[in-house]
Amino acid sequence: MIIAMQFESLFNEAFDTFKVFNGLSIDIATPVMPGTPKNIWQILNHLILWQENQLLLLEGHTPEKDISEMETWIKPEVPNGQKDINKAVSTFEEQIGKVKTIASSLSSNELNFESKFKILLEMATHLSFHLGEIILLRRQCGNYPMPEEMPAFLKKD
Repeated sequence: MIIAMQFESLFNEAFDTFKVFNGLSIDIATPVMPGTPKNIWQILNHLILWQENQLLLLEGHTPEKDISEMETWIKPEVPNGQKDINKAVSTFEEQIGKVKTIASSLSSNELNFESKFKILLEMATHLSFHLGEIILLRRQCGNYPMPEEMPAFLKKD
């Protein structure tokens, strides 16, 4: 007898963004801090492009071409305005919503389970790495809570 395992609880908080894009403005998104190769705007666009490719794979589509890590860093360093930032954040949030839906319905008896599971793990790790960068950049700019302030910050809204 084969028992199908559900993985909803495994990925339950793996795609939490800790509100890193809340209140994102040009003043926050564009500075390049000393010793830091990219700004928040560039990281956000990298995440969108990379996740777009990963979502295609998760949804069973074949991307038009293999995308390399370097190809996802193609956006300009500065957005044209706040509208661009809002649109990018919205696109990112839509992607995360899709990823959460896929992760919550993943079952060990579905076709391509192993590759989907691996993609989800890679996505969670990749997102975690870049969210850490963004949190550090925002803290250096003085517009993100310090660790001891996080519980209260995350409860707000």
